[in-house]
Amino acid sequence: MLQNIHIKKFLYLENIDIQLLDGLNVFTGETGVGKSLIIDAIDFVLGKKGKFQERDYVELVFEDINNEFSEDNTLIVSRAIKNGKSQYFLNGRRATLSTILEATKDIIEIHGQHSQQYLFSKDYHRQVLDTFANLSQLLKEYQIRFAEYTKIKKTLEELKEKQAERAREIEFLKFQLKELEEADLKENEKQELEERYEYISSLKDIKIAIEETIFNLFDKEESVEEQISSSIKNLSSFASISKEINESLNYLEEAKSLIKEAFYTLTKIDFDIDEEELFKLEERLNLINSLEVKYKTDLNGLIKLKEQIKTELENLTNLDNEIPNFEEKLKSLEKEVNNLADEISKIRKEKAKEFEKKIENHLKELALKDAKFVVDIKEIPLNKYGKDEVVFLFSANSGIEPSLLNETASGGELSRISLALKLISNQSTDTVVFDEIDAGIGGKTAIYLAKKIKKLAENFQVILITHLPQVAVFADSHYVVDKFSDNGKTKAIVKKVSKKEREEELARMLSGIINEKSLEHARELINQLSK
Repeated sequence: MLQNIHIKKFLYLENIDIQLLDGLNVFTGETGVGKSLIIDAIDFVLGKKGKFQERDYVELVFEDINNEFSEDNTLIVSRAIKNGKSQYFLNGRRATLSTILEATKDIIEIHGQHSQQYLFSKDYHRQVLDTFANLSQLLKEYQIRFAEYTKIKKTLEELKEKQAERAREIEFLKFQLKELEEADLKENEKQELEERYEYISSLKDIKIAIEETIFNLFDKEESVEEQISSSIKNLSSFASISKEINESLNYLEEAKSLIKEAFYTLTKIDFDIDEEELFKLEERLNLINSLEVKYKTDLNGLIKLKEQIKTELENLTNLDNEIPNFEEKLKSLEKEVNNLADEISKIRKEKAKEFEKKIENHLKELALKDAKFVVDIKEIPLNKYGKDEVVFLFSANSGIEPSLLNETASGGELSRISLALKLISNQSTDTVVFDEIDAGIGGKTAIYLAKKIKKLAENFQVILITHLPQVAVFADSHYVVDKFSDNGKTKAIVKKVSKKEREEELARMLSGIINEKSLEHARELINQLSK
């Protein structure tokens, strides 16, 4: 419920805190004091358009709220005017108007002379009728099936639309697969080819290096082999008298043997360059390099890509086979959805008559004795709510054909219609706000109206601006709005009245003056009607 309205500044309302309670909260006051500004302040936070003043700021605090926007079951929404622009806040943090409206959509409803656009909405008409007809569970079941139906239908349409495109895609993938399969790529192949190519390309240089090595080791004067042999000869005479010399001789003998082994190994190398092999290596490396550039990946990526293309081709080929399956499933779902839509439509049409009668009875008791209210249901293409368009039609006078609410109903009539709709639909919300719903009503009709509002307050928190004592007397919490001049500046106060102050306010509302006689009338009214 709306627990607190904090108005830091809104037109001439300044530093006002209003603590509200559950049940019926009534605001009264002299004509012109600005009672409706309280409703305007609430509407201001909820996005009302208009010319507002710099530094205007209003904050609404809702308690016992459990939605995705509340924190510890509290929801705080506010709006400020700064530098001529609106700033919205949700729980103290900047927010957009759409977020504010989403956060409060099932929490508060405002019914006033200029806040009744929702009454003209066909969606609202359908929603109210469906609530009255207890269709929530059946609608939920229908919407699950309808969602499945639309999903399958969309998928099937996409499959059929893309059949030609898919055929081209399959041909292209087949071409790519053929290209990669013919390449017959193998892991690490490129590295091995590059190593072999580098070796063959370097054979001339290798031959020169080997020949020079053999020459140095054996063929030139004072070759390495000769020098080692000479060193062995010179040291041999002393091997028996020196352990170190003997050990060194062994090393030299081993070195001489290793040099010979190196010589034999080098002489076995084939220095003939196979030009054909070199050409094939170049051709293979060029193929791999071109494929890497074309597909923007390395050798291992190309191998993986080939497998991915195989899988994709298989999936695309299978899609064509799935079309008949989707068609069969769609046919079954369509039948199920239509059956549920027919059942919903039947209940709506049956309940519409009862709904019309109850609305008309309420309106007759609210001084619209010739009112005619019609629920017009027309068949439309299937949507998420069924196959019906629901429109409320109204006529206040006999002999005049009922027509759309925005074409025929006055502001006062709309307020009474909204009250009647709220009473019989019992639509889920926490707080309902009425701005002078009693305009143009008096006497016995006002008492009927007051009792209906009091009945509504059993299920909702109701906030009401009224000028009728017959309505105000039913208040659970009564607030009086007054204004005064302070150094030439208009200011207002809002006060929750005590028992004595309430009697005085009702007396003023009854006769325009407060005296013993009007106070006695006020007490009589309280005793007669508020019990």
